[in-house]
Parts: sequence; structure tokens; C-alpha cells
Amino acid sequence: MSAALGLTAALVASLAYGVASVLQALGARRAASAGGAAPTTGGAGAVGLARQPLYLAGVVLDGAAWLVSLVALRTLPLFAVQALLAGSLAVTALLGARALGVRLGRVEHAAVVAAVAGLALVAAGAQPGRPQPAPPGTVEAALGLAVALALLVAVPAGTSERPRRWLEGRTGALVLSCAAGVAYSVAALCARLVEPASPLGLLTEPATWAVVISGVAGTLLYGRALSGDGVVAATAALWVVEVVVGGAAGLLLLGDGVRPGWATPVVIGVGLALAACVQLARPASEAQPAG
Repeated sequence: MSAALGLTAALVASLAYGVASVLQALGARRAASAGGAAPTTGGAGAVGLARQPLYLAGVVLDGAAWLVSLVALRTLPLFAVQALLAGSLAVTALLGARALGVRLGRVEHAAVVAAVAGLALVAAGAQPGRPQPAPPGTVEAALGLAVALALLVAVPAGTSERPRRWLEGRTGALVLSCAAGVAYSVAALCARLVEPASPLGLLTEPATWAVVISGVAGTLLYGRALSGDGVVAATAALWVVEVVVGGAAGLLLLGDGVRPGWATPVVIGVGLALAACVQLARPASEAQPAG
């Protein structure tokens, strides 16, 4: 698999994530409006969201984007793929200017430019290729962490009023979103490690199950984070954790590399991408529907 194909897959996944976010936001707001709840309170509930075609289309597109991103992880370092995927916030912001009624000011337009420039540096400096063998026990530890994160989804069952209220606040949303970022990082790490001898062998790979479990856990944790009123912090935290934790795991455990002489530009690129994500998260998530 060529590096060009991996780069193309990452860019396609980033675009799909951005479109999916807009679709889910539109669906969630329509569900909340139909249920008489304020759009920012998460009052629509799971039943209301399940009745919204736009929201469901966004969820399906999210899943497709994740699968495409796994293709990119076969040839590109984790830090490059995660940074490129974080660029989906720029797509969300630009589409949201029309679909969600987002008013992008000079700062937001500058953030879009910074994101594109930063991602270009990251993509140019990434050293393509398959990862080095991971240290012994890496896959087993990742699988254990994936299971723990999956169990975390079921901890706040909603039977106790205090945990439920805490999770619906900004602090709870931040914690859940960070946990989702870790889960997605585990999925990305293990996707780089999967080396099946045959299609059937894919089912017997512990790394495969770590990818599936952590991917599902990340989706559920992030969905719960978005059900509260801390959407801004949740969105920014998710991408920051994915870029930092996922990228560091790839560099430390898999020997992901940077082209000779490109270390400084890549660091600058990641910094620009992260700063742009934090800035763009606000208008992309807080905007009201147009009209």
C-alpha cells in the first residue's frame, strides 16, 4: 500500500468526519426542537435522535470515516493521521457557516488557514512505512485498556441523580471526551499493529478486538459527552487527546518517524493544527441553525 493512498485515505476521512459532524448537529437540533428542548442541553434523548435521518446519516458517515482512516494507518505514522483527522474541524466550521448558521470571524478564518498550513507540514514531514514491532505486552495492555474504557460507558447508568447531573455538566463532558480520545488512540495504535496471516486470521488477532472494542467505546463515550452542555470543551478535548496521546504512542511504541530535517516543521504543524482545533471547536459546536 503506497503512502499516497494512505494520505488520500486520511484526507477523505477528515472530510467525511467534518460533514458527519454537521449532519449530526442538524439532526440533534431538529430532535431537540421537536421534543421542546433547548438545542444545547442535549434534551432530545436517544429516542429522539434515532428518529432523525440526518443524525443517523451522520453516525453512519462517522463510521465510514473511521474505517477509511484505518487504511491510512497502514502506511502513515499515528501523529500524521491523527493530525489530519483533526483537520475535520476546519471542514465542519466552513460547512457550518451555511448549514448551521455559524458566523466565522477573522479569528476563525485565520484558524482555518492555520489548520491547513499545519496539516500540510505534518503530511510533508511524516515518514511513511509500516511500524516497528511493538514492545512485548503492548497489544495485551491495549486490549485491557479497551475493555476498561468499554466498562466505563456503563458506569454512570443514570440511576443516581448526582452522577447524572455531573456528567451532563462541562466537567463531566470534558472527562468523557478525554476518555473517548484515549479510546480512539488505542484503536489507531492497534490498527497499525494488525498483521493477519489471512482474512480468517484477522478474527484471532488480539489487536483486531482491541480496535473494535476501543472504537465502539470511543463512539459511545463521545456521544455521552455531547449529550451535556459541555460540547465546546468535549470537541476540543477529543482532538487534542487523539493527536497528543495517539501521536506519542506511535513515536514511543511503534517507532513512527519523521523525514530527516523535518522534525521542527512537524512540531510546528502539530501545534498549529491543535491551536486551530481548539479555536474552531467553539463556533462549530455552539452555532445556532440558520434561518
